[in-house]
Amino acid sequence: MTGAQQFCREGHGFMCGGNFASVASQFTLDSPAKLNIFLEVRGKRADGFHELETVMLRTQFCDQLTFRAAASSEIVLSLSDATPSGMRSAIPTDDSNLILRAAHALRQLSGTSAGAHIILNKHIPPESGLGGGSGNAAAALIGCRELWKVNISDEQLHAIAATLGSDINFLLSGVPAAVCRGRGELIEPIEVARKLYFVALRPKAGNSTAGVFRRVQISDSPRSSTPLTESLRTGTGDLNALIFNRLVFAAAQLNSSMAAFLKRIPRIVGRPAFMSGSGSTVYVVANCLSDARFTAARLRDTCHVPVWILECG
Repeated sequence: MTGAQQFCREGHGFMCGGNFASVASQFTLDSPAKLNIFLEVRGKRADGFHELETVMLRTQFCDQLTFRAAASSEIVLSLSDATPSGMRSAIPTDDSNLILRAAHALRQLSGTSAGAHIILNKHIPPESGLGGGSGNAAAALIGCRELWKVNISDEQLHAIAATLGSDINFLLSGVPAAVCRGRGELIEPIEVARKLYFVALRPKAGNSTAGVFRRVQISDSPRSSTPLTESLRTGTGDLNALIFNRLVFAAAQLNSSMAAFLKRIPRIVGRPAFMSGSGSTVYVVANCLSDARFTAARLRDTCHVPVWILECG
């Protein structure tokens, strides 16, 4: 599996499966959010996780991770001064954070004793269903491999990613869109015919992924993502009629504010509202960038929570 090219803030380009263009003791990587526009739960696996079929899109909504060489073997994670104060208490900087778990797993596999100082500039809210933590882990794998100059292949990075979380492999792959199966680690890239725009918001309360999956009811007649993926490939069809998420009912039971948004937003903007991942982000489809801006302004004025325009494809 090949990775898309990543760019650090110093302008150096490198591949998930390639080489860094120049040596730097400090560089910054974007860590994109994902959006689920289809999610079916096909059953419970022997390993305790669920078998998924999901369509994910990479968005331009990003965190940033800055990597600095360290004189010691310690791997330290800190939050940037620009990280919003309201997020800081919800983001651990100990070994429970996926960034450090990814970095330690890579170091163990590579055999290096090098350390690192990783600074997270957080924009994507935790427990939002946008894969912020998963994207951070993917960026940590790419960034630490480069910082330490270790001979670890893309396939080895993906093997690490598969042990850490369900969305990391997609965000590590660099592809703009994919059908993901298994736990999410089996990736089938999709060519998207046109740029897509969504308007998203999140209630103040987030959703626990584990809590949502504990409550999901698995259907005897699971849906297929094929009609949606064909619509993406051809640029035809109505996405509003094809988007689906099996987790919505379970998530709405846990988060009354999110459930209220799912009912309220269609009355405000005259179109269906959907949920990404296990929530609590709710979104609507926009027809174009100007429509997205108009819709975002309307939702911002009426819902009084942060609203994002998500550009995909």
